[in-house]
Amino acid sequence: MAFWFPNAGIDLNNPVQEEEQSEEPANRGGQDRGNAHVSGNTAGASADSGMVDTGDTISTDDSGGEDEVQSTPSLTPVEKPYPDMMFDSWEQAKMCYNRYAKHVGFSIKSSTSRNSTVDLLKDKCLFVCNKSGRNKDINHQEVPPVRQRNRTITKKTDCKARLRVKRRGQKWHVTMFIEEHNHPCLKKFSLKRFLRSHKGIPKEEREFVKLLHQVNLSAGRVMSIMAELYGKLSNVPYERKDVSNYMATIDTAAQTQNDMSKLLSHFAKIKKEDPDFFVKIDVDHDDRVRRIFWTDGPARAAYKTYNDCLSFDATYMTNCYKMPFAPFIGINRYCQSIQLGCGFIRNEQEADYVWLFESFLEAMDGVQPVNIITDQDGAMRSAILCVFPDSCHRNCRWHIMQNAQPVLGNEMSKNEPLRLELNDTIDHSMTPDEFEERWAEMVLKYNVSDNKHLQDLYDIRASFVPAYFKDRFFPFLQTTARSEGFNAVLKRYASPHTSLFHFFEQYMKLQESIDVAVDSNEFKDEDKILRMWGEWPLEEHAFNVYTMPIYLRFRAEIRKVTSYNVNLLDGQQFNVVPVTGYVYGYGKRSYRVEANLSEGAVQEIPDHYILPRWTMPPDDIVPEKVELPQVQVDKKLTNKERKLLRYGTLCNNWTEYAKIAAESEKATALADKYMRELGKELSAMKISASSKRNEKRKQTKKQGEPSGAENVGDEGQGSNTQYQHVRDPIMTTTKGRPEEKRKKSGLHLKASKPVKCKACGSAQHNTAECPSKISNVPEPKEINFFRDMI
Repeated sequence: MAFWFPNAGIDLNNPVQEEEQSEEPANRGGQDRGNAHVSGNTAGASADSGMVDTGDTISTDDSGGEDEVQSTPSLTPVEKPYPDMMFDSWEQAKMCYNRYAKHVGFSIKSSTSRNSTVDLLKDKCLFVCNKSGRNKDINHQEVPPVRQRNRTITKKTDCKARLRVKRRGQKWHVTMFIEEHNHPCLKKFSLKRFLRSHKGIPKEEREFVKLLHQVNLSAGRVMSIMAELYGKLSNVPYERKDVSNYMATIDTAAQTQNDMSKLLSHFAKIKKEDPDFFVKIDVDHDDRVRRIFWTDGPARAAYKTYNDCLSFDATYMTNCYKMPFAPFIGINRYCQSIQLGCGFIRNEQEADYVWLFESFLEAMDGVQPVNIITDQDGAMRSAILCVFPDSCHRNCRWHIMQNAQPVLGNEMSKNEPLRLELNDTIDHSMTPDEFEERWAEMVLKYNVSDNKHLQDLYDIRASFVPAYFKDRFFPFLQTTARSEGFNAVLKRYASPHTSLFHFFEQYMKLQESIDVAVDSNEFKDEDKILRMWGEWPLEEHAFNVYTMPIYLRFRAEIRKVTSYNVNLLDGQQFNVVPVTGYVYGYGKRSYRVEANLSEGAVQEIPDHYILPRWTMPPDDIVPEKVELPQVQVDKKLTNKERKLLRYGTLCNNWTEYAKIAAESEKATALADKYMRELGKELSAMKISASSKRNEKRKQTKKQGEPSGAENVGDEGQGSNTQYQHVRDPIMTTTKGRPEEKRKKSGLHLKASKPVKCKACGSAQHNTAECPSKISNVPEPKEINFFRDMI
């Protein structure tokens, strides 16, 4: 790992030689100066002095058929090139010219080169100003048949500034140097970083950006982090678009390097660590993956306790193949969403869901979920009836109301009492019979029996109305919000450009965060205590029995007792009525309660009302949780991770010193002095370490031992040839939402904005049907001009 320090100007990629005294250009012609590596930072030097403070260079992609170079900050000041100046390689000549170009304020590029006819190696190179040549007149070019991206073009002025070097023996000599430009050069320092040859992401920072990309940070967030390291955003030698483009190359490389081979090899590795890890894959006739399902050992063990309710929904925009992602979400004793398995499918047809549900059933030892909630997808419903015939299937109320909103919203805006009664009938009917009765009364009262859309909503009542699920277990939910919430969190980890292998890595990180949240709740139950809301023994019993999140929900229900008045009717009959006429979650309903006062107040919750899934397991019962093999607690960072950590720390620290040193010329000179000495020591240390490694490698070869590179595999990263025949999935066309954000809607029907006539302002018709536009004046008689002319 190479090091360089932004702002401070230290470059340790190249060895730093002894400082040489600069001479006047007039005396240089006959001297063999070799490669001019001079240490020191001369930020205040002028161009006339021949000493400039710019940067080293790294190669970049071609631009318009001509190579450009990129510069990074360096401690080495560079003299103005002159004839017969010598370098050890043409790359060093390019670096020298680019350092000079940054100080003056222009960008360079490689123009032409020539190979020797003797050894077939490059022996001549020409570097020119990036404004050399002339632009084509775009106004006279043929218009492209399709719309193209608006690209900016460098304004060329046929500038003749250039540097030519030629190989003579082992050295490269400057044979031509033209200094003059026919265009103004940039003088403002903050603008020079936008010049093509002076911008770009250095190699060390590319590794750091790659690390940030692995945790799904956006390019904008990465730039914010780099701005902190550099001191401010204007010091960063590249833009957000450069980071975005580099991230795209990472994604492209991941997609083209045997994605499925690496993923399946990784599965095999996990299987050794977790014997209960389950994976199933389905391929087509071309060996391309079209369906995949996996779940781990802890999830399979948790399902034995939490199979009473399952939330299932497919989501999109999570992988580069556009395959819908379908997670199985359960609810644990802390009311947290947990992953019980997940899969990718190519299409959302019944056969795909049947295969996915059968794979889930196989992994869970044939145990069907007691209750399952999904959206209104017809293929999904048919598959559930086929694979989970004993499960109670419920549709998401949110999706149903969202679909009804466009066709019923405008009508409800004209009849507010109907809207309120419709929502109240759905919300607060206690039994199916009550719902049927209240619905019939509503239809008759508002004369909407001929409303087809209301009839459609009534026909599917048994799939979403809460009254039909009073005896089923759907804890604290009427929608697939558990799945939607999980999908939203997942998309913080994965993006539409993620490969399946990278997706699985992010999936495991999300699983780790869920495990940490579970441990946090478990610790709170064992170590923390809450202040009771009241003095009731019933509340204290609930606190001792339930987990803390469930107790808090129970306490919220106890507090609603104060929202009711109790009136004695006769004997043991009491009438319970809302104090304010309405209680959130229960509506305007009054209750008739029969209570035996001779038995005294209830001190504890009866055992048959306490579900074990909401309680902590007894101490004498071992939780059914599969523990993976123990990992080293004091696991150390790898060399690469330590280097990146040191790099970020040093960048941040040197930025603070650079701010102080920039206050005055004296402070800058002092910083330059110590940085030169530091550069020499670090360079010597680097050379010494390299020599020791080479010596150790030679000794290892003499002893006949295999080198470390031969022993180290890539740990399942596609090295296993067992899965080489499995090909990556094809791109999938889904029915999912477009990239723009979906508009939110509630569980209730809302009044849409009424459509009013623009002519008269009435809400009963639109402008096209307005009576005021219908004139009673008879139409004018048609005139036949040709007949009148005869």
